[in-house]
Amino acid sequence: MNTIKLTKRHARKVLEVVDAGLCSGIGTPELGKMCVEAAVCFALGMPHGDDPECVGSAVRAYKIRLNDARWSSDQARAKGLRAIAVAQLGSDTIDQREFAKRTAVKTVQVILPIALRAAGALTPAHKSALESAALECESIVDLAGARKAAADADAAYAAAYAAAYAAAYAAAYAAA
Repeated sequence: MNTIKLTKRHARKVLEVVDAGLCSGIGTPELGKMCVEAAVCFALGMPHGDDPECVGSAVRAYKIRLNDARWSSDQARAKGLRAIAVAQLGSDTIDQREFAKRTAVKTVQVILPIALRAAGALTPAHKSALESAALECESIVDLAGARKAAADADAAYAAAYAAAYAAAYAAAYAAA
């Protein structure tokens, strides 16, 4: 458990630091040149690092993945992670396993269908299979269902990706 008594002042300071920009990777302790977790450490007066004491381990791992994902710019990264940078404060007091479970289920229910439908728009021959996978993802209710739906979605996406890759290769070969 954290030893800092978190206040609105801390939250405002986190927002101020995040608004300066975020980078992929831990970065350096300079405004605009650190990851979201390092930004929290900086804002709370902790040593430079990516493990703020008031953030739970599962929440931290999730945030690091989000931070280090491909963003269009460091400003887009900061804007996209702004609210969750504050929401994570005090997360060391929640059940980390439950957080991870709920995050996995919601990711499969909400995010994966978006990606599958986007892939379907790019591969018309596989659009129906990808839409079916998206619908399966949206209907899950628990972790076991999320695992199965994610595996099924992976298989549908792999088939579509292989077809798209083959088509691109054939087009490049024909043009050469």
